[in-house]
Amino acid sequence: MTGSARGGSEFPTAERAGLTLLGGADIITSLRGEPLRGHFWPVQPTDTSGDSAKNNGLVIVCPGFTEFCEKHGSTCRALHERGYDVLVIDWPGQGMSGHFGRHSLAIHIDSFETYLEAMDHLLRFAGLAERNDVYLFGHSMGGHLALRLAARYRQQVRGVILSAPMILPPVTPAVGVRLLANCLCLLGWQRSHPPFYRVQTLATARQFHPDNVLSGWQPGFEAQFLWLDDQPALRRSGPTVGWVRAAYASCAATTMSAVWMRQLDVPVLALTAGEERVVDKPSTIRMLPCLSSCQVHEIAGAKHELLQENPTITNRIWGLVDRFLDALSG
Repeated sequence: MTGSARGGSEFPTAERAGLTLLGGADIITSLRGEPLRGHFWPVQPTDTSGDSAKNNGLVIVCPGFTEFCEKHGSTCRALHERGYDVLVIDWPGQGMSGHFGRHSLAIHIDSFETYLEAMDHLLRFAGLAERNDVYLFGHSMGGHLALRLAARYRQQVRGVILSAPMILPPVTPAVGVRLLANCLCLLGWQRSHPPFYRVQTLATARQFHPDNVLSGWQPGFEAQFLWLDDQPALRRSGPTVGWVRAAYASCAATTMSAVWMRQLDVPVLALTAGEERVVDKPSTIRMLPCLSSCQVHEIAGAKHELLQENPTITNRIWGLVDRFLDALSG
């Protein structure tokens, strides 16, 4: 584990804008010869009065597609202030955990198993693999992976919180997408963007417009891009054909399988967006009830980035999270 907190002077623009910087320290290791970065923010063993600080468990934050640790700084701080150790990861191919696509911004992975192996390795390297007080907090693609990790670590996981989870990516029918992706991979497109994909410039991508798919609250929409002003290497845009193939294969075997979902008996809080357009909403509505112990709350008026919405919405979300966690700890 490194001693760097990756905050402060590394993100002056974000700091001046009042964004939440991560506490704790980076964890820098490697997986299959490529860098793997996580960040651990522990509850301090004692508070300022010398009394032991209460530790309510370990929350593993699973970011979404293209995301990096800092983007979830406010979520990590909120959990830390509630008495939880927090571990967050840059998934392989994202953030500071290497790059595998042909285009400098493309996200590539051959199999979602690599993401799971990365978490296995990070937990071992950080000395957290034996914790049995684990909660998973997953956003978007990270929600899909949180469910898979819950099945993988079932005896250690107390609960799962999903934020706009990717039960299935947005393009359907899934069978057609998988067939096309397989054909393109055979033609050598595996590590390339799909032929129809066009990368937006950062200047274009960060322009707020009311019809955007991420957040209806302009400050929340714009905040995610401020990190890139300080660390442009964190930016990613778009999947490779190989990532698409891997994503649909993972969903078909797990979150789109009623049998697989019913076997997952961990308590789940699922928060979905009323105005969802980033992941396939019909699949989310159909499959979440298959989970044996799942509370589903659709947040009216919210878009995909639930915790980047206005304070009225985020306050409601944290109220739901608090009640869920309190019930599990009670």
